[in-house]
Amino acid sequence: MQTNTDLIAPDVPSKQAKLIFWVSVSFFLITSTVAVYWKMPLLHLLPFSLLFLLITFVNFRTVFFLMLFVLPFSTEAFIGEFGIDLPSEPLVMLLSGFSILYFIRNKEEIRRSTYRHPIFFIIALQFVWSCIATCFSSDVYFSVKYLLAKLWYLLCFLVLPVVLIRKEYLFRRFFWCLFLPTLFSILFVLIKHATRQFDFDSIQYAVNPIYRNHVNYAVFITMMLPFLFLAKSWYPAYSFKYKLLKYSIPVFLGAIYLSYTRGAWLAVGTMLIYYYVLRFKLTKYVLAFAFAGAIGFCSYILYDNNYLNYAPDYEHTIYHDELADHLSSTFEMEDMSTVERFYRWIAAIKLSKENPVVGVGPNNFVSNYKQHTVTAFETYISDNDERSTVHNYFLLLLSEQGFPALLLFLLLIIVTLLTAQQEYTNASAYRRKYILALTLCIIVFLLNNTLSDLVEANKVGSLFLMCLGLLAVFSSREIELSEY
Repeated sequence: MQTNTDLIAPDVPSKQAKLIFWVSVSFFLITSTVAVYWKMPLLHLLPFSLLFLLITFVNFRTVFFLMLFVLPFSTEAFIGEFGIDLPSEPLVMLLSGFSILYFIRNKEEIRRSTYRHPIFFIIALQFVWSCIATCFSSDVYFSVKYLLAKLWYLLCFLVLPVVLIRKEYLFRRFFWCLFLPTLFSILFVLIKHATRQFDFDSIQYAVNPIYRNHVNYAVFITMMLPFLFLAKSWYPAYSFKYKLLKYSIPVFLGAIYLSYTRGAWLAVGTMLIYYYVLRFKLTKYVLAFAFAGAIGFCSYILYDNNYLNYAPDYEHTIYHDELADHLSSTFEMEDMSTVERFYRWIAAIKLSKENPVVGVGPNNFVSNYKQHTVTAFETYISDNDERSTVHNYFLLLLSEQGFPALLLFLLLIIVTLLTAQQEYTNASAYRRKYILALTLCIIVFLLNNTLSDLVEANKVGSLFLMCLGLLAVFSSREIELSEY
């Protein structure tokens, strides 16, 4: 049965409707007059803001899909020291508030099996542990800001898809609301990049102001790629939508290549491999191999300070403006971004040794890591004027929230991928396409999360959370598909 997302929507008698109309007109005229007389142009927005709130009360599903539509175009802005993604984040905050109202009004909703899924349970434990770590934070103010942002992201991107997307046509709407603006954003970046002859050195210029950096851009469009193949299967080959999706696939692939992001390139190949992992039920073996490899690498690199053997020459560790030089320098440990990652990874490990249980507090790595760095890995960008973090989400959790947070995230990965394998194995051929798209999107995210901190990133982290929520919905059999 489809969810009713009306919060109020009462029947209004005709006499009251007339009264409401004239009161609204009067309010609009009064605010406009005051705005003109007192030269307060922002006051013109007040009637429209109240109307938007009313629409949200009546049916916040519409506002949710509006938020999805503007998400790919959202750009980071600063109000003083407070960073916000406009125009999506105000809608995210609004929707998170209305999701709380929805659960208060529909208490039976919380009894749904999706909310008892292990994925939801682990994420809830992660948030609780973040609250505990905040109590011991080196700067509580930064940690509380993190918790508030985390809360409204979880409510909007993890919980609301469970509430609002329970039928196939709504899943399709979810796709189109993300796909169309993403396609336009890619075309914008490609056109802008073309003015610089697609130079490797100009990709950062091309992605601004829509994307924070070329990594976020590349990872986001790579995460969208599996859904294009899924959506193409919805339409007959002669239809306009089919042709649009068919010809968009090479556009996405070309954009991924021209993003010059090594993690995104690797992710495209990994998706092809992971399709066979699901098909031949190899997930548990892949997980065992991955964890064994990670433990082995960490043990080797830390034993007797072996990492010092790979310290680069400071004078030769530079940013290369040619792609071939960039790739070769990566393997020779002379690429600045690679060496800078080692610089911060080592600092994160040393920092975690001082605070192994609760870390230094959420959102506090940047304020604490400098005194734990090793100068042998210092680069020209180690001043970190942009205040970026460790570039590895596992180490970020370890340093900021301690071993329990790291273990919970590893548990989330295990449960998520095993759930995906189980659902893919047991599903019908039609349902498998959905499970495959969600799983490959998650795989792209997890792979790139070893080289970046993307869970809280706009666009990328949002899509990851939505995929987790939708995977739980599929696993709980609470979405209706018209299998044909």
